[in-house]
Amino acid sequence: MNFSKKVILITGAASGIGKAIALSFAKLSARLSLIDINFENLNKVAEDCEILNENKVFKVATNVSDTNNVKEAVTATVQEFDRLDVVINCAGICDMNGITGENLIENLGKVLNINLISHIAATHYAADELIKSKGCVVNISSIFGTTATKNGIPYAVSKAGMVHFTKCAALELAEKGVRNFEENTPLKHLAEAQDIAEMAVFLASDKAKHVTGIDVIIDSGITLRKMK
Repeated sequence: MNFSKKVILITGAASGIGKAIALSFAKLSARLSLIDINFENLNKVAEDCEILNENKVFKVATNVSDTNNVKEAVTATVQEFDRLDVVINCAGICDMNGITGENLIENLGKVLNINLISHIAATHYAADELIKSKGCVVNISSIFGTTATKNGIPYAVSKAGMVHFTKCAALELAEKGVRNFEENTPLKHLAEAQDIAEMAVFLASDKAKHVTGIDVIIDSGITLRKMK
């Protein structure tokens, strides 16, 4: 696979799965726009990507919990490259809090802003460019988007919202040539970040041109057994 003519925007690109995805696309000669709040880590990931291919990485250090920042990041990316082919929504935080938790409502708002609303915003603001390029969106979720867990309301609800958002967006954008995917990953364990990155690359490639609106579960089979 070669992405030399593709522009890939990745949120949450400075660490974890987002970093692995950025490096994987860099190896395939993609032009990258990397978004994250951690400026120091973002610079390091960008440097690593630039070592892997000749393209200079475009960076936006910003807090995606503010949708205005998301809009500005998408707009700046399009201005920089004059196109946008793939949006990978990977930014996220984890807050495990139950229904009787003292700070549930405060934490719920914070988690939803980053884990769900920012992803919707990125897709919304990028939609016109993705329609032009017949591109795609990959949303990184969690097994807790489809599996209930105790004391995990903010995180689980945000990921469940991501699952349904992906399907709704896919239904709307399919007729316009834009594909949508949601990768249902474990919280931290079992699958490695590189496993998720390789699936993201496949979904963004022409090899997956007939696939959209799907929920890809990469969890080493954990959801096949009853969750306690």
